[in-house]
Amino acid sequence: MIIVPNESKQILGIFPHFGYSHFKVFYPLLRNLAERGHNVTVITHIKSPDPHLATYEELLLEQMEVVNVVPLTEWMPRTWKGLIDEYVGLHVEGQESCERLYESGYIQQVLQRHERKPYDIVITEYFNSDCQLAVPYLMKTPIIGLSSCLLMPWYYDRILLPDIPSFVQSEFIGFATPLNWQERLTNFLQAKVLSLFYRYHTNRLDNELIRHNLNVTVDVNNIAQQQTALVFGNQHYSLAGIRPHTEQFVEIGGIHIQEDKVHEKLSPTIEEFLDKSNGKSVLFISWGSMIRASTMEATKLNTIFSALEKSKVRVVWKWETDDVPIKNENFLFVKWAPQLSLLCHPKINLFWGHGGLLGTTEAVYCGKPMILTPIYGDQFVNAFAVQNRKIGIILNFEDINEKNLDNVLKEMLKNTRYERNAKGLSNIFRDRPKKPLETATWWVEHILEHQQAREVLHSHAVHLNWFIYYSLDSICIILAALFALLLFLRYVIKSTLQSCTKKVNKLKSQ
Repeated sequence: MIIVPNESKQILGIFPHFGYSHFKVFYPLLRNLAERGHNVTVITHIKSPDPHLATYEELLLEQMEVVNVVPLTEWMPRTWKGLIDEYVGLHVEGQESCERLYESGYIQQVLQRHERKPYDIVITEYFNSDCQLAVPYLMKTPIIGLSSCLLMPWYYDRILLPDIPSFVQSEFIGFATPLNWQERLTNFLQAKVLSLFYRYHTNRLDNELIRHNLNVTVDVNNIAQQQTALVFGNQHYSLAGIRPHTEQFVEIGGIHIQEDKVHEKLSPTIEEFLDKSNGKSVLFISWGSMIRASTMEATKLNTIFSALEKSKVRVVWKWETDDVPIKNENFLFVKWAPQLSLLCHPKINLFWGHGGLLGTTEAVYCGKPMILTPIYGDQFVNAFAVQNRKIGIILNFEDINEKNLDNVLKEMLKNTRYERNAKGLSNIFRDRPKKPLETATWWVEHILEHQQAREVLHSHAVHLNWFIYYSLDSICIILAALFALLLFLRYVIKSTLQSCTKKVNKLKSQ
């Protein structure tokens, strides 16, 4: 039980990225803090869906043209080039978001407000840019970083999370566990190369943008290392696996899940369709809000229909257009459905998604086995997490054909281990000392209440260079001592042998 604080604090949230699914993770925390009496000001692209609240103020970024559609006609198989293109795209998006953030005038506005009534903390997203970190630097406030996905590899050193690519899978790729040597090498290279690019290119541009707009010279990476009090990650060990953490990293996986939505009423059309399943398995298909199934080429779409008809399953499919691709009593196409309520419905047996973290997390929460078809971004590592937990199977987009889909459906529906494992994992995911929102709220208020907490949580190891951090200096001293010992032993042995040889030769000469 969280107790409402006696003293309200001034909280500033800065979220330059335009992604709705990202802000969907952060909003519950910001709203909850406002409902508890804190004054929360949020710079964001996303308008609050809830009624007006006096303690929650939005400074809306309206200049950014938000891209909400990923047509499958543009799909390409995952390659190293594609991976690099994805990262470069993220980098470009981050810089464009930063430019619009400063063009909005809101940064100057909150800095002026701070002079009149200081902010106590800055909460911001740690994703693809850091230009916003000039604000907490000038305000001299602690930072809480939020990640809507697995933490990006370039943020590990900010709170000195151990980065161990031998088994900690990075954000952009995924593998079956355990990793073989080629996979470990790939994991290592992409994590380290992208981190270096971010540190020495993206952050350099962030620094230049700050200098241009605020006339101050900073290093955003140093700001983050010095002022980050906590990082919240939208992950939980039940799905993401075991990862080394420090006290500065807090798992809040599932924070976006509102339990009152579990029993949200379905439309009469969906209810009637589920009621008529008559013992048949029901498959729910949803590839998120950005990937449009309706843009799939007709040949592949017909292949899917053929396999689904053959399997005799009933299908509820989130479909974006009024043009229904097939008319069949076993298919129901809906433009929108309350996803959490539908996933948790007892008559839904299987979920076919794209590996987006929010939908995947909801399926884990509801205990439903999954077929996952990752398309881009973190969907691959999420899909492998599901497969590694034995609660689902990956069916890559390029592998979708009638035979493969038929085999996957048979395996998922007839092998009861997937359902059993999914229910077991759901129990683990739900069973926590506090709910994710309560945990996040407690930690924010803990930092606000105790100024010393930031200092206590701060690891001095962030100031060590990599050579000292990994004890390579100590290892070098030990190796040097061993080498000196070997030289000494070599000298002793050589001297002894020479002495013995001289004595033998002397005896022979006599």
